[in-house]
Amino acid sequence: MTFAFRLLGSVSLLLHLSFLGSRAIVQQTELDPDTLSLISFKDSLENPQLLTSWTLATSHCRWQGVYCQNGRVISLVLPGCSLRGPLSLSIFNLTSLIRLKVLDFGGNLLFGELPSQLGELTRLEVLTLGPNLFTGVIPPELGNLAKLRSLDLSGNALTGNVPTQIANLSRLQVLAIGNNLLSGSLSPTLFSNLQSLTSLDVSNNSLSGHIPPEIGRLTNLTDLYLGINHFSGELPPEIGELSNLQIFLSPSCSFSGPLPETFSKLRSLSKLDLSYNPLKSSIPKSIGKLLNLSIINLVYTELNGSIPPELGNCRNLKTLMLSFNSLSGPLPEELAELSMVSFAAEKNQLSGPLPSWLGRWTQIDALLLSNNHFSGKIPAEIGNCTMLTHISLSNNLLTGRIPGELCNAVALLDIDLDSNFLTGTIEDAFVKCTNLTQLILVDNQIVGSIPDYLSRLPLMVLELDSNNLTGPIPVSLWNSMNLMEFSAANNFLEGTLPGEIGNAISLQRLVLANNQLKGFIPREIGNLTALSVLNLNSNLLDGRIPSEIGNCTALTTLDLGRNRINGSIPEDLADLPQLQCLVLSYNDLSGIIPMKKSKYFHHVSIPDSSFVQHHGVYDLSNNMLSGSIPAELGNCVVLVDLLLSNNILSGEIPRSLAGLTNLTTLDLSGNLLTGGIPEEFGESLKLQGFYLGNNQLTGEIPESLGQLSGLVKLNLTGNKLSGSVPSSFGNLNGLTHLDLSSNELNGELPSSISEMVDLVGLYAQKNSLTGHLDSLLSNSMQWRIEILNLSDNHLDGLLPRSIGSMSYLTSLDLHRNDFTGEIPSELGNLLQLEDLDLSSNKLSGQIPERICGLGNLISSNFTDNRLVGPVPENGICQNRSKLLLDGNKDLCGGTASLECHIKRFGRRWPLLNIWGLVTVIVIAMLIGLSVAVVRQAWINRSTRKNDPEYAEDSKLNSSTDQHLCFLSSSRSKEPLSINIAMFEQPLLKLTIVDILEATNNFCKTNIIGDGGFGTVYKATLPCGKIVAVKKLNENKTQGQREFLAEMETLGKVKHRNLVPLLGYCSYGEEKVLVYEYMSNGSLDLWLRNRSGTLELLDWKKRYKIAVGAARGIAFLHHGFTPHIIHRDIKASNILLNEDFEPKVADFGLARLISAYESHVSTDVAGTFGYIPPEYGQSWKSTTRGDVYSFGVILLELVTGKEPTGPDFKDIEGGNLVGWVFMKIRSGQAAEVLDPVALDADSKQMMLQTLQIAASCLSDNPTKRPTMLHVVKFLKGIKEE
Repeated sequence: MTFAFRLLGSVSLLLHLSFLGSRAIVQQTELDPDTLSLISFKDSLENPQLLTSWTLATSHCRWQGVYCQNGRVISLVLPGCSLRGPLSLSIFNLTSLIRLKVLDFGGNLLFGELPSQLGELTRLEVLTLGPNLFTGVIPPELGNLAKLRSLDLSGNALTGNVPTQIANLSRLQVLAIGNNLLSGSLSPTLFSNLQSLTSLDVSNNSLSGHIPPEIGRLTNLTDLYLGINHFSGELPPEIGELSNLQIFLSPSCSFSGPLPETFSKLRSLSKLDLSYNPLKSSIPKSIGKLLNLSIINLVYTELNGSIPPELGNCRNLKTLMLSFNSLSGPLPEELAELSMVSFAAEKNQLSGPLPSWLGRWTQIDALLLSNNHFSGKIPAEIGNCTMLTHISLSNNLLTGRIPGELCNAVALLDIDLDSNFLTGTIEDAFVKCTNLTQLILVDNQIVGSIPDYLSRLPLMVLELDSNNLTGPIPVSLWNSMNLMEFSAANNFLEGTLPGEIGNAISLQRLVLANNQLKGFIPREIGNLTALSVLNLNSNLLDGRIPSEIGNCTALTTLDLGRNRINGSIPEDLADLPQLQCLVLSYNDLSGIIPMKKSKYFHHVSIPDSSFVQHHGVYDLSNNMLSGSIPAELGNCVVLVDLLLSNNILSGEIPRSLAGLTNLTTLDLSGNLLTGGIPEEFGESLKLQGFYLGNNQLTGEIPESLGQLSGLVKLNLTGNKLSGSVPSSFGNLNGLTHLDLSSNELNGELPSSISEMVDLVGLYAQKNSLTGHLDSLLSNSMQWRIEILNLSDNHLDGLLPRSIGSMSYLTSLDLHRNDFTGEIPSELGNLLQLEDLDLSSNKLSGQIPERICGLGNLISSNFTDNRLVGPVPENGICQNRSKLLLDGNKDLCGGTASLECHIKRFGRRWPLLNIWGLVTVIVIAMLIGLSVAVVRQAWINRSTRKNDPEYAEDSKLNSSTDQHLCFLSSSRSKEPLSINIAMFEQPLLKLTIVDILEATNNFCKTNIIGDGGFGTVYKATLPCGKIVAVKKLNENKTQGQREFLAEMETLGKVKHRNLVPLLGYCSYGEEKVLVYEYMSNGSLDLWLRNRSGTLELLDWKKRYKIAVGAARGIAFLHHGFTPHIIHRDIKASNILLNEDFEPKVADFGLARLISAYESHVSTDVAGTFGYIPPEYGQSWKSTTRGDVYSFGVILLELVTGKEPTGPDFKDIEGGNLVGWVFMKIRSGQAAEVLDPVALDADSKQMMLQTLQIAASCLSDNPTKRPTMLHVVKFLKGIKEE
């Protein structure tokens, strides 16, 4: 009992003490508003557990990041703590944190809008809220913080203008609002009142307008960051008043030159970056007065002129970056006295010999002079640059031997000398480069053998392609433990591949194609488990394929084509899990195709470090393989091109092949295949090339093939196919070649074939086709067909006159049919016709004289018909060797060597005499009438020619004047022998007055674009149609005749992925084009989206844009004659309609290139970031240059980044291309993908698109795919 009482007393005492403690805590809390505010802030966070020290057990003054004075909070500093949540209003409680002087929440994950209550913390001296995830506008109330010395809101997503109230912060020394989404211009009051500023950062926003001259009042400013905005105009002269300015970084704006003369007054300036601005001027000589300069970056500023010698006065200059400009002339010797660390002048037009004084730059680390016009020898004095690690002299005009003294620079890591004219051997050139990791000598004229000492260097990359190297590959090279890439293709290397090749265990890429290597492929190659690419194509290798290659499990590409390899294909190849390109064509392989369950061509993903270029290629063509085609191939889902032609394969075509959803090309021609064509192929919707010719296939052609809307070529020649041609073929809108020849087809050709408007070649000879041609040629005016061969059939009836509308026709073969009637004189309209064969028919009448006058006609065959009358004596009909007439017994004269006797036509002469007399009388009357009309017109003109009103009316209204606007195009007289334009609508004529009214006198408010060729206005025509009107710059236009000819040609360029040219207008010196209006603007607008007002472009839309744009460019290159080189492909020239269907703009405004000429334009156009590397040397535009530019577009779609920008200033090349390739080489390809478009479904497609882009961006133009291949590759991508 006593114990119980004691226990009860103890409990009571504890409860009492607990109550007192709680009361004390409550009383303390009530007396401590700072604690309440801080706890409230903590509780508002999504991850409050990160603030572990913030507990009531300790005083708030001892909490992490909290600093007190006399028990009250004066500083709250929590940077980089990963705090997530909104900025709690509790912090702004005036009764608590009113004494706060420092508030630093930078480097967290705080979100929401910035509270206007921030303006109530009037004692704040430092406010740091960046970087975080804040949105909304900058509160104007911040202008109330009169004591503020530092304001940092950078690295958020703030929008709107910079509030003018900020100008009230007269004590402000640091203003950092960069890396946001701010817009509008900078108010002059900001610069007028903030005279205490030492650092101003507004970079990486969407600010625009000019820099106000009031900036000159910021005389205390030391750091100025304006870059990555839309600022424009020239820098104001007042900027020269910033005498304390040390750092001026303003890249990627739209500042124009020249730099003001007062720039030379910035005597404290140390770092200057104006890269990626269209300065379009020369480097001012006065820059030599800036003696403290240590870094100058003027990359991509469109500089011209020469490098001023006065730069040599800047004795502190360490880094000079002048790449990607148009600088010319030699390197000035005055630069020799500088202590240069990095010098880059790539892709300019610098010329002259490389100066020997470069050897005085003993501190230089990187010397980058590629893509210029330097000539002469490489100076040996460069070897004196003992700190040099990187040297790039590629794509110049250098000659002579590579000096051995170069390697006196023992620190050298990378040497790039490709694409020059270097000669001699490399016998001892690099023997002293003991630190060399990369040596690139591609595309020179180096002779001799590959020296043995290279194996003793720590080389990781060795590229010797396209030289004149001979002899064997040194065996010691294979003992290198560092070598990862070795390529020596396109040389004259001999000898064998030794077993020691298995020692190069680090090797990832081995390319020795197009040499003279002999012997077997050694089994030891199976030791190279890291090998990704093995290319031995076009050598003299024989023997069998070693089964040990199956151990090379990292292989993505295996190319052994064009050798003398025999034996069977090892089944082990089917176990290579990464293999996505297999080329064994043009060998002597026999046996069967591996039948086992396979692992190759199964993985859709491409390894980040892979070098695979021909994704999905399975090429066993031109061997002696037998047996059946394995049904297992239908499981190889990666297959894009399946090429098994010209073997001895038999059996039926496996239906499983139709399930290959990525299949683009299927070539099974030249085998012994039997059975029918599986109708399941109608579901292979990505199929573009379908080749089954020269087999023993039977049955009818499946109607389902008409579903292959992407099909480009269909070849079924040389089989035993029967039945009629499917009418569904009319749905094959993209088909260019259709070959049904040498089969047993019957019935009429369906009229639906006339809907195949892209058809170039139609071959249906040697069948049993019947019927007339009228319905087939009903759409002949829209046909672009060049070759039509319907010979050896049973066609009959008259030859339609509509044949004469097939203006692209070069070959017409209708021999051995049953055609009757006369030869239509309209055949004389076929100006491109080269070969004509109408022999062995039942044609009658005379040979039309117009046919003989065709200037391109090479041969014509009219034998075995019923032709009569005299043979024309003009054109080809005068040449007996080119005109065949035998078997027409009633022909006479000309090459028939038969005199046309009058008696033969005697019965007709009386009638002919009468009509001849009438004809002479009528002609005489017409001539007299014409003379009278002309005389009266001359009199009228003479009486009115001085009347100004008449002169003006004649300019604007004359129906025959050239100063007219033509909309939709015309059927008018063709200029300069351009083919007659085929327009979609009747000709609509507009005067220049109509154009002026439609654009409101070319009002600036109607401007929707401004490019290199002119300004684009949104316009509403009198009929209400909205169009885009491009007013060409006067200095960009041609003469009147040339302009009209070019426009008539462009009017015929019709493709769903090209912006249609609706019309054009020429008035005096003014040239105006009328285009279809694109409501969604340009791709550039959507990718940049700096205002944040547009929806985000997901990958589905981006992929659609990539494929469509590729189709449009491919049509320009391959689908139209004359072929068109765009020369300025960029994101702003890809427009989007309301459905985001892309349409390529500005095509044809550069010079047109005839398909019969060189396909090269010598007037180089282009936009920085998209210009291919070879343009800097050859200055010639080619279709391959367009491919490069499109590769940049693909990178923009995949990465979401602009082609140029400050993010890449430390990257080789200084652009997006260089950055992406750096990531790919380091195995980090996935890191370049745009997170905005990236998700689990899109990742693989984006990586595959990246691979396609990489192939387009090859420095060697010949290695780039054509745009037809690009379309095929893009369409072959499979979305998982």
